[in-house]
Amino acid sequence: MYTIEIEKECACFKKSDIKNNMEFETREDMINKARVIECLMNQNFCMTHYFQAVDYNDKVIIRSTVRPTYDDDDDVETANELVRNSSVVIGFDAGEKPPKDAGGN
Repeated sequence: MYTIEIEKECACFKKSDIKNNMEFETREDMINKARVIECLMNQNFCMTHYFQAVDYNDKVIIRSTVRPTYDDDDDVETANELVRNSSVVIGFDAGEKPPKDAGGN
């Protein structure tokens, strides 16, 4: 069994129709759904957090970090610029060490 886990359920997540701890029969289904969820959360939630799906073989954990805030004087015009100016990496990071309760290797 393969699982997608939302690490921290923010207020936007709780208001959404997205379920936590979803289970899948195949790894491919889990990865595809995790990519969709990560994208939806980053595009449709309130922009307080960045969401990053991290693959741990039989589990994907979607983590969140607080987005940086900008003053009205900053010339940030698009979401692409916000991402480019951030130190947060959005996407799967196969090199990251899994937490001890993530299962797998």
